[in-house]
Parts: sequence; C-alpha cells; structure tokens
Amino acid sequence: MYRPQQCFAWCLLISGLVIFGGQSVAAAEWGTLSGKFVYTGTPVKQTDPRTPEDQSLIIGPQGGIKNIFVFLKDRSFKQELIHPDYQKLPDQVVIQHQGDHIEPHAAGLWQPHQKLVVLNQTPHLHLTHLFPLKNHLPDSLHENRDRKKLIPFKHAELFPMLIKCDIHPWESSYLLVQNHPYFSITDETGAFQIKNLPVGEWEFRVWHERVGHLAAREDWERGRIKIQIKPGKNDLGVVKVSPKLFEIKTVDKQ
Repeated sequence: MYRPQQCFAWCLLISGLVIFGGQSVAAAEWGTLSGKFVYTGTPVKQTDPRTPEDQSLIIGPQGGIKNIFVFLKDRSFKQELIHPDYQKLPDQVVIQHQGDHIEPHAAGLWQPHQKLVVLNQTPHLHLTHLFPLKNHLPDSLHENRDRKKLIPFKHAELFPMLIKCDIHPWESSYLLVQNHPYFSITDETGAFQIKNLPVGEWEFRVWHERVGHLAAREDWERGRIKIQIKPGKNDLGVVKVSPKLFEIKTVDKQ
C-alpha cells in the first residue's frame, strides 16, 4: 500500500474509534441508588434554650437520621464514567457562620471541579479551622463579617473532614471532598439519593460523625456496602439504625 493510502486508512481507523467511543459513552447505562435511614430509639430533646443546639445527631419528626454521608469509594475513579449532567453543578460549595452554628452542618465537594467558600454572616470574628488528611491548608481562617474565603483542594479526602471555629468550639460541620460527584447526605427524613451512577459493581461507604463508619446492617462491615448497580432504580429500602450504634466511643473515626 502506498504511503498516502496508508495515511488515509489510519485516519479512517482513528475516526471510527472516536465515533465508536462516543457512541459507547452516549449509550452507557446509568442507575440511581437510594435509601432511608430511620432511628429506632426516642430522640433526646434539648431543654435548655441557652445552650446551642447539638447538631451531632439530628433526628427528624418522622425518625429520619439527618447528615449521614453515603459515597462511592474509589480513589482512582475514571472521570469518563461521570455522567455529563454533573458538569452543570455550581463551581463553588458554600459554608457559612450563621447564628450560633455553621450552615450546612454536612456538605460534599467534587474536587477539582468545585472550590469551598467560607462566609461569615455574623457580627463576630471567627477562626475557621479545617482538619484535612490529604490537603495542606492554613490552620485557621480569620473570618470577619461579610469576608469571603475561597479554598481549592488538590486532593480527595478519605472521609468527611471536621470544620470548626477555634473561638466558638460548639460551631462545627463536616465536609466530604471526593474526586467524583457520586455522594449524598441524608435529609431530615433520613433519605438519600445518588443519581446517574455507571452500572456495575461498586463499593460505597456509610459514615456519620458520631461513630465514623456506620455499620447499620450486619453485612456492612465498617460501613462498607458492595452493590451491583443496575440500570434504573436501586433501593436499599428502610435501614433501621439502633441508638446503640451511636453510643460507640471511638478515637479514630477514619
């Protein structure tokens, strides 16, 4: 074959691979993972109005457990497996000092596509302290009123990191930083949903600030769940969580 013909043939082959690859991505199947965590005990109500609300365990009116993190665990997750709809997410995740707490109390961030914004909506000075394992950040951020701090992350974190105010120690929150957007945080009904997951077998983690790994079911060792994600709906159903799980005392929640 003459050289011009060889070049033409290679061009056709490469074009075919690109088209085929584009079709395979477009035709990929996706699934949604959902579930609901319900507290089986009686929530303890805070009676002293002078004491800031304890947000470490929030139980909704119907018994749902708020602020449980559920996230896909894969440190080398391939970016081409991420559904294109996630590109529409905002490029910033905002947490703010508001009243006597940090809002929201639990948040997730897709690194490197999103950056963290820390705001102070109070008239008081705050020293916001982040506790990452993988990222090198300033020990504390001086937060005057209406001052905005923009924080990028170079690495994904293994688990949700603690954020607190060094001046007001009761003000705290948790931030999950991952290299993909496949995570969710339960609302006050205890429900969560992760949309547009690529089909296949994946490992997920369940984590709560009181205990770290949350083994809410017998086969969820250290909060690990292996699931075969199928096209369409994948529902864990109602997960009943005993109060005893939140009584576990542990130094290392990681």
